Amino acid sequence: MKNTIINQIRALNVRRSELWINEAKFGFGCLSEYCKKIRKNSKVLEVGCGSGILLAMLTQKFDGLMFEGIEPFGSGFNSLLELKELNMIVKDNNVSIKNVSYEKFNPRIKYDLIYCVNVFEHLNDWRKFLLLATEWLSKDGKIVILCPNYGFPYESHFNIPVIINKSLTFSIFKKSIIKQEKDMRIEGTWKSLNLVKKKEVLHFIKSKPSLELFDDISIIDIIIKRFMNNREFRERQRLMGAIAVFVQKIGLLKILKLFPTILPYMKLEVRRVEQIK
Repeated sequence: MKNTIINQIRALNVRRSELWINEAKFGFGCLSEYCKKIRKNSKVLEVGCGSGILLAMLTQKFDGLMFEGIEPFGSGFNSLLELKELNMIVKDNNVSIKNVSYEKFNPRIKYDLIYCVNVFEHLNDWRKFLLLATEWLSKDGKIVILCPNYGFPYESHFNIPVIINKSLTFSIFKKSIIKQEKDMRIEGTWKSLNLVKKKEVLHFIKSKPSLELFDDISIIDIIIKRFMNNREFRERQRLMGAIAVFVQKIGLLKILKLFPTILPYMKLEVRRVEQIK
C-alpha cells in the first residue's frame, strides 16, 4: 500500500490502527494468489471491507484489475469509529467503496473474484449471502471466504470458549463480554456473531447442485506460522496462540488435519457450476 496512506493513518493516531493494518496484511497474503491468476481487467469485490486497507493494498499491487468494496457500517463489529475514519482515508485515495449492505447491493456487472475476510461470521444469514453472491459471479468466478470455524469451540473476538451454544456461552461469560465490548468500543459485536460452523457450510453447499466448494485446509499452516512469527497477533489471541505453538511443537497438527471440520479457522472457495440440461 502507498506510504502516503499508511502515513495518513498513523498521523491520525486512530485507536487500534496497527491492528487493522496487521489484519490487512494477513488478508493480502491470502488473496494475492487469486489476483495473480485472474486475467487483466477482471473485476474483484470485497464484501465487508471495513477499514478498506486490504482493498487499498490489492488495488495498488494489482493495478490491472478492477477492485470495488462494500461496507454498510451497520450495528456490530464494523460500526467502530476508528474503522470509519480509516475507511474515509482509503476512499480519499481513489479506492472504490460503497457504503451498502450485501442485502441491498445490486451490481450491474459480474465479478471474477468475490472475497470476505473475517466477515462471514457476522452475517445475519450466511446462507442467503452465498446464494446472492454466487449470482454476482462471472462464469468462472469464485468466492473466497476466510473466517473462524466455530466447529472448534472457541470465540476469537472475546477469547473465550464456546459452551454448547451462543446463549449459554453469553450467560456464563456475560460480564467479560460486556466489559470487553465497552473497553474496546465494539458494542454489538457479540450480537452480530452467528457462530457459523464449517460442517454447516459444507452441508449447505452439498444441498445445492448449482454450487461447488473447495475446503482449503492449508490455511491452518498460515495461521500457525502467523502465531509463531507475529507477536501482536499472538498476544491478541493468547489462548489460541499458546495452543497453536504447543500443537506445532508436538507434531499434533497432522492429526488435526484429518478432522477438517473442527479446525479453528477456515478458507473456503465457492463457485457456481453450470447445470447439464
